[in-house]
Amino acid sequence: MKIMKRKNYKRKLISYFVIWSIVLSSLLFNSPNNMNISASGVPEIKILTPDDGAVFNVPMVEFIGSISDDLTTPDKLPIKVFEQLGDSQQPIEITDEGKLTITFQDKYADFSYSKDFSEGVHNLTFVVADEEGVSAKVNQSFTVAASSVEQTEDTTATTVNENTSQVQPSAEEINTSQETDTSTTSDQGTDTTPPPVDESGKRPYMAKMYLIPQGTEDEYEPGKEAPSNYLLTEDMTRVPLDYKILIDVRSNTSLNESQPLITFFGDITGTDKLVKTTVLTNCIKAYIYTYTPDKKFEPGTTYEVYINPKFANDQGLEIIPRFLKFTTVSENYGSYQFSADKGNVVRDNDYIHGPFSNVTNACALCHSTHEGNTPTLEGGKYGAEGNKLCMACHDGTNGSPKVLDNENEHNGTDTEVACSSCHNPHTPGTKENPNSMHSISAADNNGSHFQAYNKASTAKGNVDDFSLCMSCHNGKVETGDKKTISNIEQYYKNDTLISQSGHNIKATDDSGSPLNGQLPCAECHETHGSENLKMLRTELGNIKIKDDSKKFISSGKDWNTWNEREFCLKCHNQSTKIYGKTALFKEKDELDQHIIGHRLIEDKDESCSSCHGGQSKSFIEAAHSPGKLSKK
Repeated sequence: MKIMKRKNYKRKLISYFVIWSIVLSSLLFNSPNNMNISASGVPEIKILTPDDGAVFNVPMVEFIGSISDDLTTPDKLPIKVFEQLGDSQQPIEITDEGKLTITFQDKYADFSYSKDFSEGVHNLTFVVADEEGVSAKVNQSFTVAASSVEQTEDTTATTVNENTSQVQPSAEEINTSQETDTSTTSDQGTDTTPPPVDESGKRPYMAKMYLIPQGTEDEYEPGKEAPSNYLLTEDMTRVPLDYKILIDVRSNTSLNESQPLITFFGDITGTDKLVKTTVLTNCIKAYIYTYTPDKKFEPGTTYEVYINPKFANDQGLEIIPRFLKFTTVSENYGSYQFSADKGNVVRDNDYIHGPFSNVTNACALCHSTHEGNTPTLEGGKYGAEGNKLCMACHDGTNGSPKVLDNENEHNGTDTEVACSSCHNPHTPGTKENPNSMHSISAADNNGSHFQAYNKASTAKGNVDDFSLCMSCHNGKVETGDKKTISNIEQYYKNDTLISQSGHNIKATDDSGSPLNGQLPCAECHETHGSENLKMLRTELGNIKIKDDSKKFISSGKDWNTWNEREFCLKCHNQSTKIYGKTALFKEKDELDQHIIGHRLIEDKDESCSSCHGGQSKSFIEAAHSPGKLSKK
């Protein structure tokens, strides 16, 4: 008996030791992430449901939580919701894209937030802040599994205060919508068309467009790497004269083979042909078309390719318009072309603009061995005025494309802005860098080693997409005349400006563009100048416009209210489709009340920037980061 008692006593001691060890370790090693401490005067936010990492089989996801603060009443604790859209993207605010409901209690508030999400993994951040800017946040990750339910791309968003019944319409209702018909809005009239039906995800779209050698279309396999002798169409240069075009169109329903795919192609006509169809998924097929010109391309010529905006599937849903351009090889280049195997390998500098003899003789036009008076021996015929050398050929003569044919441009004789400001005359063109842009010291976030000027086919929406423009337009002061250059870069880097921007757009899946961020510069500006002020494009929306009344044509030599309204309304006209969305312009709100500033007659002298230009009330801010306004 004594032995049994002694054993039981030892067992009790061991049990007590284990229990206290667990208690102490939980106190000493508890992770701060698992501790729920609300410091005095610091707001607190909790997500009660769903659990972090939850998986949903429907696109509509609802979050339920609470907010509180020891020193601030809950009605003064605004909630904002952000989503991280990828490793290279800044978080964007999505509060107004869903429905936020807040119910105030005595010392805290309950809230719910619901929104349609696309399939895949999502990472959200819920933020609450007091009046002094002290904030707290909680991260929430979840997954929307494959579902037969269509995602609603353009959810009507409201913020509801249940105790005061305040309703704020989403900025999306003012700035962007999905599909509309072809009606227009102008200062002479307004569109009364009912709100469009959401058709995103159902329309055919252009996934890829290549310039290819004759007879190689069978080598193309959708979803796989293209053959090395294929050239991406957008902004490609030195294109061989006997190439043709291949277009990869994706659709979840059948396409009419007889309808034209390309509607405008300079002075060249040709033939569309559907060459094959490939099933990619249960829903999506790739329709591979070729466009064969009736004759060879002309040397040193820039061609514009427009996708037919009336190209539709068997349900009558039309393709999102696209516009691309490319330039053919010049006569000086002779027979030299991109190597099929080494298209991205830097070539010998002898072949920048033609064979060895051409380029060797060209050196003396800017450099002089014996008379050069700078560290780079600039002298010769043109010396530092290198633009004159460029224009000797790039004026439309000698088989080279004409690049300056407009009234308003970066002044070709201005020493602060020259051809070499963007192009490196000593850098040969490659498939990766066809326009000989300057190199950068390290690869950017997109993996490029050159300054970029990306457009709809390649722009993702981050600042590195437009590093060519931002290399100057970053607020820096010119060394010569001490002039401060406009700081456009801030609208692509500042998180606050990005989250507030009505031009911060996520392209729809059926737009054929990877854009998820700020609009590309090229949507509004012409690189080498235009007939308009501020180098603004005449034709907006990626379609060929024959009616001059629908083009943007600036007036006078000064930017004024008339020019500003006229420019903005060329897109915000109920019909211009861009990245799968159509910009609306409403004269009246949901209560049938006139929106001040949107009245086409009474407010014709009101500038768009007076409301959408942020604190600066400037057109620059209204154009690059237009404020998304809520109804007051």
